[in-house]
Amino acid sequence: MKNLFYAIILPLLFMAYSASAQEQKTEKMGYGAGWRYAFSKEGRKEWKPEFTLRYMSGFTTSAPIITGGVRIDEKRTFSLLLGRGDTYIDHAPGDIYTIMTGVAFRRYFHLGKRKIFAIYSDLYIGAGWVDKVTGKYYKNTATDEEMELIEESAGDVILIGGWQPGVRVRCYKNLHLFLGPTIASDCFGFHVGVGF
Repeated sequence: MKNLFYAIILPLLFMAYSASAQEQKTEKMGYGAGWRYAFSKEGRKEWKPEFTLRYMSGFTTSAPIITGGVRIDEKRTFSLLLGRGDTYIDHAPGDIYTIMTGVAFRRYFHLGKRKIFAIYSDLYIGAGWVDKVTGKYYKNTATDEEMELIEESAGDVILIGGWQPGVRVRCYKNLHLFLGPTIASDCFGFHVGVGF
């Protein structure tokens, strides 16, 4: 696990820091001024819709997720997310199926003047509604005793949240592909997707 961290996460953090330092040198407006402009009347005219379709997969959890929101400038995107999670419970064995919803914020750190490649940092938080649980109980046929193996039940609400850093490659206009690791409350793995 440590080797995975050193091989993937540290290089991404280093590239993001390098890109951020380069951007800060060339950026004319300060950090706060950039945010004020983005939400000003004039800045809101530049907002454009942005959607992504992504799939994340980890050791026990996988989920297709769609997001829809607004790209407020070349560097920042706010969006709502909706997904269908499946968490495999090894000791049961069983599955917990959830419908996830939440908000996401993505920050791009462009590499180069043409902005084809970028490192990004995607943070999201929300809730997952458990709509189905399989393998919740185990019945011992010898004693006819039933044991509960999975605590969650249909109707439960769980907190979801995570960080998805990665690399984005712009293909045409705003059509882009992206991939990277996923570090979340319910998943440690990777994600891949397309945005437009």
